[in-house]
Formats: sequence, structure tokens, C-alpha cells
Amino acid sequence: MTEPGGTVSSMEKAAGGERLATTRIGAHLASPLYRNAYYLIIGAGSGALLGFLFWTLAARHYSEQAVGLNFVVISAMMLSSSVCQLGLGGASGVLVRYLPGAGDWTRPLVRRAYALTIALSVVVGLCVALTSSFWARESTFLRGSVWWVLAFVFATVTWTIFTIEDSVLTGLRQARWVPLENSLFSALKVVLLFAFITVSPRGGIFLAWSIPALILIVPVNLLIFRHLIPRHLQRGYQVPLHVGTIVRLAAGMYVGGLFLIASTTLLPILVAGDRGLRQTAYFSIPWTIATSIQLVALNTTTSLTVEVAYDESKLRDYFRGILWQTMRLVVPVVTILVAGAHYILLAFGEAYAREGATTLRLLALATIPNVFVMLGISVARIHHDARLALLIPATAGVLTIGLSLLLLPRAGIDGVGAAVLVAQSVVAVWALAGPLRRVYFPRG
Repeated sequence: MTEPGGTVSSMEKAAGGERLATTRIGAHLASPLYRNAYYLIIGAGSGALLGFLFWTLAARHYSEQAVGLNFVVISAMMLSSSVCQLGLGGASGVLVRYLPGAGDWTRPLVRRAYALTIALSVVVGLCVALTSSFWARESTFLRGSVWWVLAFVFATVTWTIFTIEDSVLTGLRQARWVPLENSLFSALKVVLLFAFITVSPRGGIFLAWSIPALILIVPVNLLIFRHLIPRHLQRGYQVPLHVGTIVRLAAGMYVGGLFLIASTTLLPILVAGDRGLRQTAYFSIPWTIATSIQLVALNTTTSLTVEVAYDESKLRDYFRGILWQTMRLVVPVVTILVAGAHYILLAFGEAYAREGATTLRLLALATIPNVFVMLGISVARIHHDARLALLIPATAGVLTIGLSLLLLPRAGIDGVGAAVLVAQSVVAVWALAGPLRRVYFPRG
């Protein structure tokens, strides 16, 4: 409809604008780069929201000592599993880089990754459970019963498979299954949390965390081996796999990843050793929230790795797109957390808000430089650069742990928050000045 004089009506302009916006959104989501990134973010987001609910309910229905203790034990289990993944699993694992072009090697590569990491998980999980009195005095109940030792070992094995299968799904360009898997996992955790309140008030949180993963790995891997791998093979896309290149990159990712994961999972243990279980509980909630935000950058850079594996000529364009899209997602959330930290933590209780608000603000701010850290790791993985894949996370991990040991006795859990912010900022500046600058402003 036009107005007198041939001008377009405001209604037509609005309708045209809506169609244009819809077209742009459709084109944006049609790109596997963004679509798979959003699937991974939705999976992480649903897990984070239900995880927030999980720890809220745990804080309300279990004692502060039980919350602190179980957070330490879960952290130890996840660290043990990370040691056993050999750089293969996780969103930053080598499988994500090489599965897209594995072709006929896809099924053997996944099977061998499972077999090797499962065997190692049994050994490491057993050793960690039997030495629990050395890394956390209050966790000696682990070795006090054969059943608890077996539970810790099974949890370690299960978490290893649960983590690697997400890498397989992502590398096969089937990230759409990740949100469903993570949502079911998180929902089952909440249900079992209540089931174990009276059955196991001391270790119920750990059991509620571990059992859902054990339940889900069977159907997920039936889906992978019976349907998704055959569908992947039908594409016929295969690039030469050089064992030496894979091993070198896996070694670099593994050692560097151990430093990075240690800086994530060791911090609650350090707090427990220096400040006790009550302060560990106050630290655990801000730490869980902050690490959940970090999953945005982890997942968007994972999608970057997968898509560049299909077409390396698109690295610069994909890199720019992922950088700005990640910032659009992370910065608003950080702003909300910094402004409302005290009120957000009130959901867990007055003591959590009083003790943890400053820590939450510092950890939230650290997620912004973390975006550049994760981009640096992704670029190293894309370029098969084992040295850089080791140095970036290792530097971040060493700085985080070192500064935490320095500041924790002086400033408590706020000192740990400051240590994380400083460490991430230093490594981000290094990455921006080196590998990321070369991608964003390539010579020639």
C-alpha cells in the first residue's frame, strides 16, 4: 500500500524491515559455524542453568560442610578424568580437529580413543580414591569403603566417556544432540539430589552428579556408532591423517590442557586446604557461575575449529565472525553479574552473598579476556601448532595457580578471583599481540 504521492507507507516499511531481519537471521543460522556454536552454547547453557539450580538446592538441603566436601570430591574426579583423556576429549580436544576429515578412519579413531582413556581412567581413579586422605582430609570416607572406591572409579571412567562423546558429536557436525544430552544429564542430577538427601547426606551430591552420566552414555554411544558415524561416512570427505602430526598436537593439547584444567579443578581444593569447607562452599557458587560463562567461548571456538577443518581458507572470516559473536554474548552477561552479584548470590543464602559477591565480580570480569585465550588455543589447534597449544593454557594455568597460592592466604577467596582475572588478562594480551594478530591482520 502506498500513500498519496507514491510514497511507501510506514506499515510496508515495517513489514519490509521484518522480512529483512528474518532473512538475515535465517542466513546466519544456516551457517554451520554459528548453528553448531549455538547448539553447543544451548547445551552448555541448559546445563549451567540446571547446574545453578542443582547447587542452589544442594546449598539449601545439605549442610555447608557437605556442599564444600562434595564440590572438592567432584573437582578431584573431574581432574582425574581430564588427566586420562590424553588431549583427545573435551571441546578443545584433538578429536574435534581431526574427525571432520577422518573418513574411513572415523570408527577406529573413536574406538581407540575410548579404549585407551577408559583403561587409564580405571588406574588413575583408583589411585586418587585410595590417596584421598592426602589431598583432602575430610574426603577419607572415599577409601573407607570398597563401595566408595568403586563409585569414584566408575565416576571417573563415566565422566571420561561422557566428555569424549561430546567431542565425537561435535567433530561429526552433530552438535544438535549436545543440548538434549546435557539437559537430560542436568535434570537427572536435580532429581537424584533429593533422592540421596536421607540415603547419603555426606556423599549424596557426588552420587547425584555421577549417576546420570552413567545412565546416558549407553544411548548416546548407540546413536554415535549405529547412526551418526555411518551418516558421516556417506559424505565421503577425507583428508590424509598423519599419525605424527596427530600425536604431536595431542601431546601439546594434553599437557597444556592439564595446566588449564588443573587451574579450574584445583582451585576449590586449594581453598579447602587453606580456608576450610565453609569458605569452599562460598567459593564454589561464584566459581561454578564463572566457569559456566567461559563455556560460551569454549564452544564458539570449538565450532570455529570444526568448520575450518572443512575449509581452512575461511579461517580469517570465520575467526572475525566468532570473535564478535562471542563478545556479543559474553559482555552483557558479565555486566549483569558485576552489577548484581550480591542479589544473585542471595538465592543461595545471605552468607553466600556476603562472602562471595566480590569473588563473583572478579571471576565474571575474567571471562572477557578468557575469550581471547580460547581463541588462541583454537588457532593453535587449527594450525597443528603443538608448541602454542601447550604454551597458552600452560601459562594461564601456572599464573592462575601461582597467584592463587600467593593471594589466597592474604585475601581469601577474593584473592583467588583476582588471581584468575590477572592470569587471564596477561595471557589474553600475549595472544592478541601474537597468534591472534597474525590471523586478524595476515601479511600480504
